[in-house]
Amino acid sequence: MKQSFLILFIVTLIPGILTAQESEQKLNVNINGYIANEMYFDTYNSVTSRDGQIYFYPLAEDIDANGDDLNKNFQAQMLAIQSRARLTLSGLEALGAKVTGAIEGDFLGTTQDYTRHFRLRHAFIKLNWQNAELLTGQFWHPMFVTGCFPGVFSFGAGAPFNPLNRAPQVRYTYSLNDNLSAMGAFLFHGDFASKGPSGALQNSGLPDMQFQLTYKNDYIFTGFTAGYKFLTPRNETLTGVKTEETIGSYNLQAFAKYTASPLTVKLQGAYGQNMTNYVMIGGYGAAENPVFATDNNYSYINLNTISFWTEVITNFDNLNAAIFAGYSSMLGAKDDYYSLNYARGEDIDYIFRISPRLEYSSGPVTLILEHMMTGAAYATNFDENHKPTESDSPTINHRVLFGVKYSF
Repeated sequence: MKQSFLILFIVTLIPGILTAQESEQKLNVNINGYIANEMYFDTYNSVTSRDGQIYFYPLAEDIDANGDDLNKNFQAQMLAIQSRARLTLSGLEALGAKVTGAIEGDFLGTTQDYTRHFRLRHAFIKLNWQNAELLTGQFWHPMFVTGCFPGVFSFGAGAPFNPLNRAPQVRYTYSLNDNLSAMGAFLFHGDFASKGPSGALQNSGLPDMQFQLTYKNDYIFTGFTAGYKFLTPRNETLTGVKTEETIGSYNLQAFAKYTASPLTVKLQGAYGQNMTNYVMIGGYGAAENPVFATDNNYSYINLNTISFWTEVITNFDNLNAAIFAGYSSMLGAKDDYYSLNYARGEDIDYIFRISPRLEYSSGPVTLILEHMMTGAAYATNFDENHKPTESDSPTINHRVLFGVKYSF
């Protein structure tokens, strides 16, 4: 009898407890995102992914017996697969911090084979205290600077000139004062992994480690990023011998954005080793000829890459214009290099892009006209460190894009 009374008493209290909690904290749920449709025209066969949605650079010339370039072709495509939705949660508190979370996805898929399949973009939790923030989950890599990235309509946010990467991570940001913040992060690679054997970062047993310092005021946002990662491409050689050969690579980045009434100007430069996990050119290979390595056990060496981009945007109410320009170059390795096909654009000297656009907004709808001219100069000769010493004239692709975007 006493047990029955106790159970009844607890059940009676539950609605009151829940009501009290609801009065203190209220969960807010918000759904946003956009629907985008685009049609584009290309003049030259190119390296792309997701049915051309992700664009890298034009292919090299391929001359037939009649002297015609087989890669010089006019093409067209229409896609809506970059459309996305985000569910954002806020309003609750835990551990003395305000808690927010978000889940976001689109329809690009994780590889070309899974194009038009739904994929996870972001899934993270943020805890915000007065001077600090802890983020855990899948979010932008620190090399993709959310406060300073290209606003181009073509998918990829300026890749392969601007680093593009989302990764599972834990990051901690501390505000040193109203203007200056420092951030440290540990990450593991998911969809955006380095070229080469899968699981190479996990096999190393160490996370991708990143540090970032930013400064901002009413007009300027600037900072730098530095990081290091280790890869262990394989645990066993082709002859069945255990190997623990590991390669480390670093990345450096500086960025700045100036915003005033008529214009926003952005600048960014990146330099690093094996930058393929950022959808950039570069990679790594063997530091000795694998054919002559004892038991096929060889060490690795990085290819170095440098990249710059800038963008100027007008800040008017409805009609705006912008221009993006980017350049990236393969700098070779610091010593002898032997290809393992663990690279992107291994035969490239440099690539560049110039991309002006016009945007007209009316309420939630934006109309976009964008012209993307991308060039790629393919090397015809390399030194022993795989640094290009001669190259052909660049092949050029012109992509003209018409887009409509409904933001909600």
